[in-house]
Amino acid sequence: MENKYWILLVAGLVLVSISAAIADGEVVEESDHEVLIRNERGAKNRDTCRYVRGTWSDCDPKTNIRSRTLTLKKGDPASCDRSKTIQKRCKKACRYEKASWSVCDINGEMTRTDMLKTSSDPTCDQSRRITKKSSKSPVRRIRILIFLDKIHLPMKLIHRI
Repeated sequence: MENKYWILLVAGLVLVSISAAIADGEVVEESDHEVLIRNERGAKNRDTCRYVRGTWSDCDPKTNIRSRTLTLKKGDPASCDRSKTIQKRCKKACRYEKASWSVCDINGEMTRTDMLKTSSDPTCDQSRRITKKSSKSPVRRIRILIFLDKIHLPMKLIHRI
């Protein structure tokens, strides 16, 4: 019975420490034209910062990152950043026609080679090779066949496996 109280006490302390850590965070709300950044309830600084979104930059092919600048629209410049830069990974418009999976090889893997669709970004690879583990291991199949051969199962049945 005493152990239950200790567990409840420890759980309560953990919850209090987690809620204290979260209280210092920011809440971000986005609309089509602006970004609202404000502190969560319980945080010491309760100012609201509103930002106007800039346009996304072109994708940098070396880093595969694009960025945009947020400029302060409303809020105290002493507690709000005048501008913020957001970075995001670029999405290439690479679309592939999915091929059929190969049969399971001796290593227990299947592969397929997908070809780039004509409507895709021409800078994409023309094909991609995908490999995955097979659910039917050929080694297991071979062991079963050897076992069935040893018990003299008719060949017709062995070939169906």
